[in-house]
Formats: sequence, C-alpha cells, structure tokens
Amino acid sequence: MLGHIQRRRVVFFDLDGTLHKQDIFGSFIIYLLINYPLNIIVLLLLLPVIALGLVIKGFSARFPMSLLLWSLTVGRNEHLSSIIEKEFVKLFKSHIKIFPIVQKELINYLNDDTDVWIITGSPQKLVEDIYCDFPFFKRVNLIASVMERRWGGLVLKTRCLGYEKVIQLEKKIGAPLKLYSGYSDSKKDDPLLVFCQKRWRVTPCGILKKI
Repeated sequence: MLGHIQRRRVVFFDLDGTLHKQDIFGSFIIYLLINYPLNIIVLLLLLPVIALGLVIKGFSARFPMSLLLWSLTVGRNEHLSSIIEKEFVKLFKSHIKIFPIVQKELINYLNDDTDVWIITGSPQKLVEDIYCDFPFFKRVNLIASVMERRWGGLVLKTRCLGYEKVIQLEKKIGAPLKLYSGYSDSKKDDPLLVFCQKRWRVTPCGILKKI
C-alpha cells in the first residue's frame, strides 16, 4: 500500500527578478541611502570592513551585507524603524513590475495541488508586507532572509542566497531534495536548481527559457 502513495510535487520559485523585476533588499538599501543621508557617515566609516568582507566571503555572505544594513539603520528606535519599513513597502508596491507569465505558472501549480516554495534572499518582513495583498501568497511556503534589531539598528540574522537556499529547504522538507521544477533569473540559484527535474531561467523581461 505505501509503495503506491505518490509524493506530492514540490516546486521552487525565486522572487526578485523572477516573480517581479525589482530587487527588494537592494531597493531598500537605496531607499535608506536617499532618505537618511546622515547614516552615510557611519557607512563610510565601516566601508573598508564591508568591502573586505565582500572580497573574502562574496556577495552571498551574510556578515558584510548585515553590516551594511546596520550602518544605514543604526540610531533609530523600533517605532521609527517600523515607520521607515512601511514607507518603503508603500513606495515599492506602487512601482512593482510583476512578471505575469511566471506568476501564472505559480498559480497553476497551486491549483494543481502542488507544494510551492518561494525562496528569496530578500528580508521576510518586507516580502510579507509587499505581497500580503496578492491572493496566491497565503497559499505558498516562504523561505527568506531574516532581519532583526541588534545594537541599535537592523541586521541580517540569516541571508538566504546561493547554497543557503538548499540548506534551508532541506530543513523544511528533508534531504535529499527532489523537486519537480524550479524558476530563477540568477545562476546563484543553480545549487538548488540541480535538484529540479525541470529548470527554468527567467529573462529580464519576464520570459521563461528552459535550461
């Protein structure tokens, strides 16, 4: 009897550059730079450490990007930080460019009783606030980077990029991974895409190309 039980299909979607065009975390950093220029002084003081961390550990590393985020948010209490995040979310939602072809694929999977995972390097709180009005969002599983308050500013508790996506998904559904399909705009997601039977690359215009 157990041998006839089929495992549910699992598919994975990246978010930034895949379901929509813009990068949430990158846009948040730019928003902070433009609207809170006094923190640039802190950033300049820490820039050598941030740059060295990026050179040694790479762009996907948590520490240098966490330090960058902290330098641009330090000095504000939790209430003010919450206001800043809400202002950013409102602005981002007004300019978001959804890729309808990719979103239709995601919705089709949901309607076909498939487990859909959105796995992104953008912070979970920002993703949830931006996508809360999308009807499909409550039906998907989300793995994202996590921001938290520490030392008077925001830091990244986790940064979900590259092979870290594999690690985080294994924690949720177990290893070895066996995914039906995967969608991403970036080669940084190749460590996860290798576990997918079908692999799709999303172009900058939101078109799907089979890998």
